[in-house]
Amino acid sequence: MATSQWRLIAAICFLALTGWSTKAVSAETDKPPFYQVQWQGKSAYLLGSIHIGRADFYPLPTQIETSLGKAKGLVVEVDMNKADSNALLRQYGRADKTKGLDWQSRDKQTVESMTPYCAATANVCQSIQSFAPWLQATQLNLIRYNNLGYSTDYGVDMQLIARHAALPVYQLETAESQFQLLASFDSQAQWSMVREAISTSDADLLSLIAAWRSGNEAELDNIMQEQMGGEDDTEMLEKILWRRNHVMADGIIKLMGSTDVASPLFVVVGAGHVVGDKSVVQLLERAGAKVSACWKQTCE
Repeated sequence: MATSQWRLIAAICFLALTGWSTKAVSAETDKPPFYQVQWQGKSAYLLGSIHIGRADFYPLPTQIETSLGKAKGLVVEVDMNKADSNALLRQYGRADKTKGLDWQSRDKQTVESMTPYCAATANVCQSIQSFAPWLQATQLNLIRYNNLGYSTDYGVDMQLIARHAALPVYQLETAESQFQLLASFDSQAQWSMVREAISTSDADLLSLIAAWRSGNEAELDNIMQEQMGGEDDTEMLEKILWRRNHVMADGIIKLMGSTDVASPLFVVVGAGHVVGDKSVVQLLERAGAKVSACWKQTCE
């Protein structure tokens, strides 16, 4: 599997559930979620990112690029350079007949959804049959994104790691924990991911990036919650967003409190984690940190 595909796998809160706009906007006019965190004399910048993009995303807005220039370390969800992707695929990404996670075990609704799609893209369907459904969904979405002109090569976190290679990189999670998370969903939830990847309209696929680039945090929160099941089914929200927000907030506080980690840090996590009333931002404030929204307040 190509490296770019593994990069998308690392972006849990966008896997099989989100989409990107083809609207071209100058990066300098963008206002993605961006904050400064101050805690016990240390500081960090926090950027809500997306994990797939285009060349015209860069350079990022001046305020963000300036903050990057001050950073003494880069903090990401997962540094895939530290992961054994092949081993993780073997352990968590394969079809499993005993759990109803193989091609022959698809439910009627999934078969009906996939049949017309596979008739038009037989080579794609053939290539994903050996994968667990969550990984099938990831691949299907990646193909749709690529067709819209977007690539994980231009994902914000991967671009920052590449462009600032001299900075130490810290991760808030591990690749294995993210693979474990997706593999933990039962067959019904995983096949639902596949159906969503095929049936979501282009209009819905194009909504998230417009909200991200304009800094519409309320819209970002609404999109994430709706695409992860909404109020009627909170399992995915709980596992993919809310629980992990605690892990990320705790990790940021730990890094900022470490005498071995220089300040300021530049933290980049999926935008879904920094919006809403259960976000990393809210958790950092509850832990006693001062968090400033840099598009509305003065950030140093």
